Amino acid sequence: MSFQSKGKLAIIQLEKIKRIIVAGDLHGDFSSLKKIIKIFNPNEDLIIFLGDYADRGEKSVEVIEEIKNLIKEHSKKVIALKGNHEDYFDYGEPKFSPCTLIQEVERKIGSWNLYFKSFKKDFLDKLYIAAEIQNYALFVHAGVSRKVKSEKDLINPSKDVEEDLIWSDPFDEEGEYPNPRGAGILYGKDVSKEVCERLNVKFIIRSHEPMKALSNPFVEHDGRVITISSTSVYGGRPFVLILPAKNFPKSKEIEKYVAFL
Repeated sequence: MSFQSKGKLAIIQLEKIKRIIVAGDLHGDFSSLKKIIKIFNPNEDLIIFLGDYADRGEKSVEVIEEIKNLIKEHSKKVIALKGNHEDYFDYGEPKFSPCTLIQEVERKIGSWNLYFKSFKKDFLDKLYIAAEIQNYALFVHAGVSRKVKSEKDLINPSKDVEEDLIWSDPFDEEGEYPNPRGAGILYGKDVSKEVCERLNVKFIIRSHEPMKALSNPFVEHDGRVITISSTSVYGGRPFVLILPAKNFPKSKEIEKYVAFL
């Protein structure tokens, strides 16, 4: 096993792998996903998807089905995280807008209500909320908050913690403030520093804001927060990070580990 499952947290086991491929938002970009899969060597790699698989792009159904198949075939080597575009009520209504997946499903497959039952059971309910390389990095879709006191809050997150992890955004000031998105928070560099120290990690690697990372990782909060993007739907050049399982790079070196799609 390349990672240990603890509730909603995946703890990466470095001795089992040589490389870690980190993919950001996809948003229906099936072309980028196929290129990521070509890079992925299941014999020696672990791949982490940071969430937001659907919406905006034209092939969200294909992206979801391909990742489901990838998890089924290589369950010990694939970690898929929950993003805010995987945030639904139990009856199928999205907690975000716009949701273009519904129309795409109805156009390509048929009833959204019927599709959602299997989508929830076979995909949404199996997503992790975070992944961690102990003593190095926390991987989340969006961010953190002071509600994260320890690993226990990632293993069994409350609804409030889960919302913060999949909706929140870093900003240049200090403290915590309401997020204009209407969910999660804006978190300052003092918050990211505090949470990193509590979890004993150096970095937070996230996606959630593709416009920040159109062609390269965006580094902020004194090097603690790194944003990536693997979708072309916003323009720019999608990429993944390929991190070695030994001799991890510092944040100022992170661009050396970019692979363009």
